[in-house]
Amino acid sequence: MCHWPKSETEMIADHVVLHEIQEAWEFVRRARNIVVGNLNSATMAGRPQSAEFRSLCFNLLLASAFSVLEDTLKQFRGEGRISSKSTRLGDLMQGSQNRLPWREYSVINTGRGKRNSSIHDRTLIDHSECRDYIAAIERELAGWNILTSTSPELWHW
Repeated sequence: MCHWPKSETEMIADHVVLHEIQEAWEFVRRARNIVVGNLNSATMAGRPQSAEFRSLCFNLLLASAFSVLEDTLKQFRGEGRISSKSTRLGDLMQGSQNRLPWREYSVINTGRGKRNSSIHDRTLIDHSECRDYIAAIERELAGWNILTSTSPELWHW
C-alpha cells in the first residue's frame, strides 16, 4: 500500500537537496545530449562508432542515473518517508517499494541488478537497455514530483 501524499506540491521537503538532485539529473540529461550528439555527428561524417563505445558511454550515464535515484531515496529515508535497513540502493528500493508510487519498480530493479553485475563482472550492458533504464528512472523522478518534465523521446535514437 502506497503512503505517498497525493498533493502535486509534495516532494522532497529540503529545497536545497531537491535543487541538488534536480541539478544532478540535468547533468545526466546534458551528458546524454553530448554523447548522442557526438555519436551522431561521427556517424554522419562517415565514422560510425562501435557498439561497444556506445554501450560504454551509456553504461557511464546509467551509473550517474542510479546515483541520482540513490540520493533521492536517501533523502526520502532521511525525511522519514521510507525506511530501510541501510543506505544501499537495493535496500532503499526495497524499503520504498510499498511507500512510494513506483510505476516501474521491477524494470528499475532489474536495471540495478544488471548494473551491479556489469560492474563486478566488468562487462557492458547494451546501450539500448541502458537508455530504457535511464528513461524509467527519469519517469519515476517525474512521477514523484522531483523533476518537472521528462524528455523520453530523446532517450531513443
